[in-house]
Amino acid sequence: MSDTPAPTPLEARRQEVAQYDANIAMYQTLLATLPTEWPAHLEQYRGTKNEHEAAAKVDNLDDVTLLSQLLYADRCRASIRSEMLERTKAAAILAVLEAQA
Repeated sequence: MSDTPAPTPLEARRQEVAQYDANIAMYQTLLATLPTEWPAHLEQYRGTKNEHEAAAKVDNLDDVTLLSQLLYADRCRASIRSEMLERTKAAAILAVLEAQA
């Protein structure tokens, strides 16, 4: 059992907003390390829902690696947007809590 007291609602919301900021920064950093230009011969797999099935259709193993990186880059972009949406909501609640403090 921990002797650390539970954070107050205000502290918890500040931590939540900070965690969203950290997640956004992490995904942006990851995205910067990945290729994002889709070559014509892989474009047909862009937006695929079944990544494993798509990879199984690609013969060249270098292209499988590139495909996986491109798909992950797309997921990073989606995650950034999702984290931004959630951060906005948490920040709005934080602003109300701070105004009441």
